[in-house]
Amino acid sequence: MKISKNSILILLMALIFGLSSCLTRKNEKLIYFKSLETNSVSNSTLFPKESIIKPSDILQISVFSLDVETSKILNNVSTADGFMVDDSGRIKLPLLGNIKAGGLNKIQLADTISKKLIQNQLMLSPIVNVRITNFKITILGEVNKPGVVTVPNEHITITEALGMAGDLTIYGNRENILLIREKDGKRITKRFSLNNNEIFSTDIFYLQNQDVLYVESTHTKAAPLSRFTQNLSLFLTTVSFILLIYTTSKTIK
Repeated sequence: MKISKNSILILLMALIFGLSSCLTRKNEKLIYFKSLETNSVSNSTLFPKESIIKPSDILQISVFSLDVETSKILNNVSTADGFMVDDSGRIKLPLLGNIKAGGLNKIQLADTISKKLIQNQLMLSPIVNVRITNFKITILGEVNKPGVVTVPNEHITITEALGMAGDLTIYGNRENILLIREKDGKRITKRFSLNNNEIFSTDIFYLQNQDVLYVESTHTKAAPLSRFTQNLSLFLTTVSFILLIYTTSKTIK
């Protein structure tokens, strides 16, 4: 029995096609936003939601007014220290005493402080600014740089957060990422895919203070092989198969 050169060529082409298909399927799992169409337009415009103030938040509160002396008293807390929200959700301000901050966003708290200053006849038209100085998120799991990320501008998206974590590793499960969030004294969890339009919903896309992102590993993670090792193994397998076919063609006549 003699194997023709055409038969060998067909076998080689089938092998290459099969290996290419396997690699393509693996690489597709690493692609983000596959379900999004080119030049697609969302029906809703995304706006970051104001973070809700929670216990243990540290607030920087600045008050400006024509009354310089009163302003100095109210601003007599260094930026480094700030005002910490206690377990009951309150802060203690000079001249005003205890004020409820928990459950409000920055704009609402600034409005509350401004109204109290006017009601107590301390200022006529105060301008109040509030910042959360310990805004941070935590990223864990199959990312290249897991850890805690501090966000000075208090706004960060999922894509920005994953970028700051060095992106997912090749073993990161892009279809099932876990978001853990504290809300109204309760811990809520949401799972989402990087290949689904749901990621662009406001509740998920813009992260909140003290959010936790956890990237699970895929079920195919067996051994910590590097990409070079995987490619080398594939190359050696291909060469071995070609040599086997060549040897067989020489032996079987």
